[in-house]
Order: sequence, then C-alpha cells, then structure tokens
Amino acid sequence: MEPNILIVDDEPEFLELEQQYLGKSGLATTPCESAYEAIDELKGGDYDIVVSDYQMPEVDGIDFLRTLRKDGYDQGFILFTGKGREDVAIDALNEGANYYIQKGADMQSQFTLLAKIIDEIWRARVSSKALIESEKMLRIVNDRLDLLGSITRHDIRGEVTLADGYIGLAEEEKDPARVRECLSKAKSATGKIIAILEVARTYQINGAMNIKWASLKSTLEKAAASVPMSNLTYTCNTHDWTILVDPMLEMVCANVFSNSIKHGGKSLSRIDVSCVEGTDGLDMVIEDDGCGILPEERERVFNSFTLAGAPHGLTIARRILKAEHITIDETGTYGKGAKFVLHFPAGLYRPPNEGARQCHEANSRPNVRKLRIASDRR
Repeated sequence: MEPNILIVDDEPEFLELEQQYLGKSGLATTPCESAYEAIDELKGGDYDIVVSDYQMPEVDGIDFLRTLRKDGYDQGFILFTGKGREDVAIDALNEGANYYIQKGADMQSQFTLLAKIIDEIWRARVSSKALIESEKMLRIVNDRLDLLGSITRHDIRGEVTLADGYIGLAEEEKDPARVRECLSKAKSATGKIIAILEVARTYQINGAMNIKWASLKSTLEKAAASVPMSNLTYTCNTHDWTILVDPMLEMVCANVFSNSIKHGGKSLSRIDVSCVEGTDGLDMVIEDDGCGILPEERERVFNSFTLAGAPHGLTIARRILKAEHITIDETGTYGKGAKFVLHFPAGLYRPPNEGARQCHEANSRPNVRKLRIASDRR
C-alpha cells in the first residue's frame, strides 16, 4: 500500500516535473495549482501527505498549512519551496509541517530527498495508525473482561443471596402455600444465575480476544443462512460496510432474525436489512412486516427468560453488544412490524468503497470557491 500524495504549486511546469520524478519512485500524486484547489481536493479525497510550495498567489504555503491544521486535517505536510529564509522554515514547523525542503539547482537530488522524506512520513503514519488500532482493540477486550468480571462478581452474587434467603424462609415456614412461594422465588433466582452463566459461556466459546475487521454483509449472510427463511423474502441493502466486531455479531443478528420468525405472526412475509450513517455513527436496521411488538413489551424482549430459566437470544445479545459499545433497541410500530436498530459508534466501522463514496459526496456539494483561509500571522 502506497500513500496518496497531493502536490501543490502555482507553476504547472514544475508540477509536471514533480509528478514525473516522484512517479519514478513509485509514488502516485495528484497536482493542484493553488491552495483553494487543494482544499477542495482534500475535502473530496483521501490523502495521506501534502507537498506544497510556499510562494503562491492569494494564499501562500504557510497560510495553507495553518488553515488545514485549524480545520482538523492531520495529513503529513512538506513545504517544498525555493524560498530559503530561516523564518519561513521556522513558521512552517511551528504550524505543524513535518519537513521543510528548499528547492535547489540539483533537482534530481532534491526529488530523491523528497521521495525519501515522503516514505519516512508514510511509515510513521502507518505505524501510528497500527498503534491506535491496537489500543482500540485492547480497550474493547478490557471492556469485555470488565463485563465478565461484573457478571461473576455482582450479578451472580446477588442472585445467590436471593436464592439462599428464600430457601432459608422456606425452611422456617409452616404454611405449605408460603413454602411453595419461597421456593418458586428461589428457583427464579437460580434461573437467572443460569442465564448469567450462559452469557459467560457464550463468551468463552467464541473467544473474548477474537476481534477483527469483518464484512457486515458477509456476517448478515451467514446469520440469515442459519435460520429457516425459506418462506420469507429476505433483502440486504447494507452495501459492504466493514465492522470491527467478532463472530458474536453473527449470533446477535441470527437471534434478531429468529425473533421475527417466532413472533412475527401470520402476516410476516419479509425481513429487510439496511444501514444508515448519521453524525454519531452507523445504524443497522433489521425490520419485518409482522405483527410487531407492543410498546410496553419492548424492554421485556431484552430481559426475558424461558420457563427453564435460560435466557432468550435477545437477552444475551444486548449483554454481548454492550461490551462492544454497540446498542440495540426495538423501535417498530405495533401492527406494522418489528424494527431492531443496532447502533455502531464512530471508530467501529468503515464505509464501503471509500473513494467512490467520497467522490459522490464531493460531487453533491455546491461548488463554492470562496473558502475560509486562515491568515492570522503572528
């Protein structure tokens, strides 16, 4: 994988020369003839490094750099200029430039140096991204371990205390009806203990550390294949988002599908899955055209147990997703169908076809040429 490089210079001939020299080093570049054009390009493209001239009409290289940093752009930045003043170099570095290179008479040596510096910045950025990714995964793993610790320390202990208390009362009671009532409550507590242990067992089977970037579409296909959908129309309009999850998500989706099949009623004929990205993350929506869920029953869906004391699938699902910082809620309309929404916060997903998507966004924006350029010189 090579870096995407944006080169900025008001001299077209020099831009062409720069492209050819860097191309010999295997580096692909996109040329821009002004800071305004470069900012437009950065808004619509995915670039890793910017190489900019200093002396340009309207906006010079330092103001260009200052604007990028003020607006949150963190690309590597190299000021590549014929201006040899020391104060320019100091300003560039103080504003967040990675390097300052002065153009000289021996252009071949200068471009060789530029290519080496680009490679150095790129390697450092890749290492930094890998470190951030590792830290993110470590946080998720720690959250899981914290959840399991909470399950064993708090939940089980509380239910054991209740069961022991009601058994003690049953031993002291003389009235058979009261004895049965106490034993029933003790049995309910032990059923919840079984449910809690089932969550822990599910983690153990799937592996608390087994997290990776995975295709959401592929995960949904596997989940759909694991439940009987032969009499239903199933559509998946999620495109191919990539999600940072583990195989547990497949189990969660299968549980949601199963819930629709078991409780959707005679009107159930289809299950649809779609994705909507908002300002605070990505929503995956699983909805059906069944009978739906009563508003007062929505939360009970996620806190229900079988007669044997085992948890229903969605009860486990919400506990599992909590460790991933993913929420699941039911927001459908009773009589029209169930609608489960899984919300993935930013950082846990990547968009499909990044380049095409950004290009689409760039083309859909108004063509505004007047951009805010920072010029507050010290």
